[in-house]
Amino acid sequence: MADINFSPSQLISIENSFENSSFLDAFHDELSHRIVAQFVRHLVAHSPEKRADQTNTVDECSQVTRTIRLGLASLGAFLQANVTGPVLEGFSAVEDVFLSEFIEVRSSGESKNSVEEAPIVSFRRLCLRSLDVDGVSPYPYIPHIELFCFSRFIFTSGIILPTEVPEIWSDRSQSPSLHLSWTRLRIHLWHYKLIAQPSLSAGSLFTKAGRWTDVPTLQELIEKSLLEAEVSIARPANAVRDLKQFQWPRELRIQFRLEEAACHILLGNETKARQALQSATEDSGFSYTLSGALGKRTRFQEKNVSQLVVLAKSHDLSPTASNGQHVTDVTPVALPLNDDTLLENIEFENNHADKPTSYLPTELQDIKPDDQPQLRPEDHIILLTEATIRDTFSPADSLTSEEILPFAQRVIEDKSTNWQIYTQALLVRSRIELNRSRTVERAVLQMQALVDQIIVDTQESISSTGDSRGDQYEPRAQSNIPTIQVIPDNQPDRSTNLQKPTSFLPAPKPTESASPQERLRYVNALSSPPRWHLESELAFAWTTVGSLASALEIFKRLRLWAEVALCLASSAATDDQDGRGSGGEEKARAVVRWRLFRRTSDINDPPQLSDDNNLDDAEVDVSSLKASDFYGPERSPPPSNAPRLFCILGDIENDPQHYQRAWEISNRRFARAQRSLGELHLRKQEWKEARDAYLLAVEVNRLSPEMWSRLGDIELRLGNFPDAAEAFQRAISTANNISGGEDARTWSNLGTALLSWYRQIVSEKKHQQDKVKNDESANPDDMVSTKRAAKFGKSSHNLLQESLAAFKRGATLADSNWRIWDNVITLAASLTPNPDLDDVVLGVRNVIRIRNTEEALDLDILTLLVREATKTPVPSSSEGGADIYVPGRGTIESKIVTLFENDIVPLITTNSECWALLSRLRAWRRDWAGALDAAEKAWRTAVGGVGSSLSASSGGQGQQGNWLTDLDAWDVVVQRTSELVAAYENYGSRVDSIGTRWKGKARSAVRSIMGKAKESWEGDSRWQTLTDTMEGLKL
Repeated sequence: MADINFSPSQLISIENSFENSSFLDAFHDELSHRIVAQFVRHLVAHSPEKRADQTNTVDECSQVTRTIRLGLASLGAFLQANVTGPVLEGFSAVEDVFLSEFIEVRSSGESKNSVEEAPIVSFRRLCLRSLDVDGVSPYPYIPHIELFCFSRFIFTSGIILPTEVPEIWSDRSQSPSLHLSWTRLRIHLWHYKLIAQPSLSAGSLFTKAGRWTDVPTLQELIEKSLLEAEVSIARPANAVRDLKQFQWPRELRIQFRLEEAACHILLGNETKARQALQSATEDSGFSYTLSGALGKRTRFQEKNVSQLVVLAKSHDLSPTASNGQHVTDVTPVALPLNDDTLLENIEFENNHADKPTSYLPTELQDIKPDDQPQLRPEDHIILLTEATIRDTFSPADSLTSEEILPFAQRVIEDKSTNWQIYTQALLVRSRIELNRSRTVERAVLQMQALVDQIIVDTQESISSTGDSRGDQYEPRAQSNIPTIQVIPDNQPDRSTNLQKPTSFLPAPKPTESASPQERLRYVNALSSPPRWHLESELAFAWTTVGSLASALEIFKRLRLWAEVALCLASSAATDDQDGRGSGGEEKARAVVRWRLFRRTSDINDPPQLSDDNNLDDAEVDVSSLKASDFYGPERSPPPSNAPRLFCILGDIENDPQHYQRAWEISNRRFARAQRSLGELHLRKQEWKEARDAYLLAVEVNRLSPEMWSRLGDIELRLGNFPDAAEAFQRAISTANNISGGEDARTWSNLGTALLSWYRQIVSEKKHQQDKVKNDESANPDDMVSTKRAAKFGKSSHNLLQESLAAFKRGATLADSNWRIWDNVITLAASLTPNPDLDDVVLGVRNVIRIRNTEEALDLDILTLLVREATKTPVPSSSEGGADIYVPGRGTIESKIVTLFENDIVPLITTNSECWALLSRLRAWRRDWAGALDAAEKAWRTAVGGVGSSLSASSGGQGQQGNWLTDLDAWDVVVQRTSELVAAYENYGSRVDSIGTRWKGKARSAVRSIMGKAKESWEGDSRWQTLTDTMEGLKL
């Protein structure tokens, strides 16, 4: 196939060929049967040796085209059946093709099953098993899973179509493997969505970061395919970039950028997601902004106030632009709000003529908020992607919700749009409205309507699929697919009239529903969830309004037994009289044990197929299960996601054996098992065992910042500072959020580890020097930390500098945490030979900003700053001058002066030493009046008369009595008095308001202190100091 040329135009032509035909028509030729046969043989061949024997099936250009069409048809049919609808009609004939080949392979002796079961069940079990990644299994009840596996086999196995991208640039322009990289990216992304387990959490699973840590192997495949697809689509075809000649049309390049943004959202990388969205916006020429406009939101509002609104305009909307011929007026039902206070839509003010709009882009200045132009479908997706990014990476608060809602509202209010885009907009709006009491009812009902729509549109009627093929392959595959059936109570015969499921809203007529191709056109750019994820999100929505029973029923129908256990625990805890969890945990434990173990009575009995089939019975009354009944042997084979279930059981029973079993079942690939085991050891304070568990976890999954950070905490606790520093550095490097690291805590811990490492090296050197002084032999093996630092090329000074940088980064991220800033101050002040005064000033200013109290002032640090500032002599040009010296802007002296005058002075109330330091600093600046004023305030503060006249008699009795009885306080008063006398002597004559009267003021201050302290301190050495001072002041 190396000589076959394949261009993007051919791939586009293949995709367009499905416009007026069914996806399943591609399975009706001889080539498709041959590829299906090869897929089945590949599926049942478990050993790598058998897979290596597979040979390429297609080797001609026409066969390549038909094969690609077959793979795309298989993927499209799968998404139609599980994500968008409508019902996939006529699938039984295609299923016959798969089953006939599977039965032939199984009957030939290549694969024998010891337990008899229906061929369709065995076949789909093999398909599901082939999708396991890193010990994580897909959702086990996916309809028509063979279609996805078949498409994945064609595009990613390398057996049918090539996957290796040519190294030479000249070979890339017509390379089928390069141009199919976008398709491979889509398959890998959908593979993850099938693996990801729905959970009780806000928002769609696909909009929240942090779940990739369970499948790092799949993440690497996605990142590789993304890079290859970018080379094919987003880069010019020629070597001269300035010509900008792309092989792919503009509309598809926009879609790729949107899918790239959705991919980075899944990866948790906000920066790259925004870059991709910006590229899509630029390629589209789309202009939008989140602005404000005067309007009314409530029915009783009399005055217009500012309301958030998204103003948007497409670049060149025409009847044929951006596949516009496919856009119809058919959209899902949007439920009205029907609130007695809130309006259905904001009523904006009509008079916009005299409103300034200069802050808006030129193309948006003439747009009215309530009368905006029609947008292209791609531009609708840009708005929804912007909303998703804000929802994913912004704090979960009311302000974020207010900013996100206008983006979804702009899409909903548009005159016509794509069916799937409109569905996604309604879903985004519902997620936001769940957080508001006035809109939560509409949010839940709208989400219920969307779920009903998806179920009705994707689930075949039982009679149409169960009776058409007789008993050839009974039992039917649909017996393994969770279904929802709503049958009226007055129906005469429920057992024979199970048709298509119904909903509480009228089902749309065929003319009111969009075609499969219309729904699937933008499904990848929207990152739409499969129907079981949407149903689980609905379950969470019901929990927000207190209906845990409804959530439980949804999880039971979906057979998400782990979520059933969690829901049982939550609902039972609210009813238990004996306290939280007394009955809920027991019910949850019973459900998990039922899934993992056979009944206690079956210990000596052989495995029964019927007992395994009960695992798939959604009608089992799980609330009646008892954990004591399921202590038999493990089920073999274990159920899907057995590692996760064992971890949940380990969490409930605190049994490390369950975590070890999860680790073994996953072939030592399920990192969560070792992570949970490590947490169990930590609760028992078994530090070394916890470290060993986390080392195994990060060995499997090296992309989890949470696990690296936890390992660093353990190493720090054990005193392994070099290993702790390495773990924290890896946690920072693997994190993907905008801050560049996991959080302030990780940066602060990294600084602590580096600082402790530095101190350890200093201690080792001192220990070696002591040995040399005592004529003892020095052992180089004792200098473990020093050797480790030398191995990384780090000196002790470098470690100290890196520690300071880490503390500064952590303090910047958590700028409300004064303790991290205090660490910055301490470390910057202790640097040798010269402290980092700039960082000291920065740290002191931030501590004052956060605490805003006098207690935040550290006298040792302030003394250091004054000493460092005043040791610089005043420039000679100012010598003898009367003007106050002003240090140059940007110098450290200027920063210190500004810190004292602007930040420290307003806080001083009881600390006389701070005034003394300020007096010293002002004297250095030749601010004689200011220095004398600070000295007086220092004396008043020590005596107890802050803000009063220059007399100790007005001091408060509480503070006055303190220095009359406390020796230390008395010492401070004497010191401040001596400093005041020195200030009068040195600066008094230079201050016009004092002049020659300085001696009288000094004597008055000393006399007032001696008069009050005579009874308490006469005869003390400090009393003698005051007496000598008084003698020196005599005329």
